[in-house]
Amino acid sequence: MNSAPLHGCRVLDLGIITAGAATSALLADMGAEVIKVESPSYRDPFRLWTAGDPAAQAGGVPPFFRATNRNKTSISLDLKHEAGRAAFLRLVAESDLVVENFRRGVLDRLGLGYEALRTANPEIILASISSQGETGPDAAYVSYGSTLEAVAGLAWMTGYPEGPPTISGRDVNYPDQVVALFAAGMIATAWRARRDGAGGTHLDMSQRELTSFLCGEAFLSAGSETASARTGNEQAPHRLQDCFCDRDGDWVAVTIDDAEVDGLCRLLGVQAMLSDAEIKTELRVWIAERPASEAVPALAAAGIAAAMVHNGKSLLGQQHRLWDSALARAEDGGLLKGFPFQLAEAPLRIECDAPGVGSHTAEILMRIAGYSRDEVAALARDGIIEVAGE
Repeated sequence: MNSAPLHGCRVLDLGIITAGAATSALLADMGAEVIKVESPSYRDPFRLWTAGDPAAQAGGVPPFFRATNRNKTSISLDLKHEAGRAAFLRLVAESDLVVENFRRGVLDRLGLGYEALRTANPEIILASISSQGETGPDAAYVSYGSTLEAVAGLAWMTGYPEGPPTISGRDVNYPDQVVALFAAGMIATAWRARRDGAGGTHLDMSQRELTSFLCGEAFLSAGSETASARTGNEQAPHRLQDCFCDRDGDWVAVTIDDAEVDGLCRLLGVQAMLSDAEIKTELRVWIAERPASEAVPALAAAGIAAAMVHNGKSLLGQQHRLWDSALARAEDGGLLKGFPFQLAEAPLRIECDAPGVGSHTAEILMRIAGYSRDEVAALARDGIIEVAGE
């Protein structure tokens, strides 16, 4: 018996880049059958996003694409063509979920909006992930992670008081990353509810609103008349919080509350009556005289929260100590972005690498949509589908 929580769930994945594709990747990790749907004329842009990776630049599959499309199959289908839409709707009739993160209005213009999907399958669940949500004056706005962090309020809080608002950057892209986690949970819940008789539904997930929700405490604490302030590494109510450079150029993060000041001063060999600025200076000098590998345990032994600031290289060498599932091995043995959680009874793993374009087009159309081999061949001749290797 397959104990994966989403075993038996079939997903048509129209997602691209991170928000949609990473959401459906998590569904695949949890046992769903996920079919990535691309067009013969338009690929997921992540297929070309080499991002400085030597293997990808040499013709390999970019790591961004591999991470967000693992454990999926692939069909290449022209949804702008009537026959392509008909094939897609036949797949919808035999599926449980459709995941998409197109610009608002794209599905409707294709004739594949929620009502059209529901006509093909009254029990279908459509999960729409968008920057601004389905409704409202900004629904049609084009957004990237940078503009989403700005409009959601996150960028205003990030950075130092004397500096400009700061965005997390492409490799973090906070709104895309967090929506994938929340969306996967919301979709899984809707699918389980449908199995219990709740029926199909249209899920509307706004990245902007989710990001604002996650920043909500900061906005509320600022009050109605005072804007929340950028504080750099400092954070109330902590007495002292910052990062300090060690002897070798590595960094140590330290957070101290009132109760730990005496212990810190004993460790530093200074008087507790010093001002906070003086204690901070003494701590900076003390850490600068030794390696982080010595400073962190000494601070921890004194009851002080401290940690080395790891970079990617140092994290890679800490498997089973600092991480177990955050990175995972692909079929070729290479490391990829892994999983945000694990399941004891059905451990998440990479069962298969990201598929090539149209790798499973013929098989999916025949097995699920009921097309004959001759019908598939005709669609391929007309350029409506793309079959890998042909």
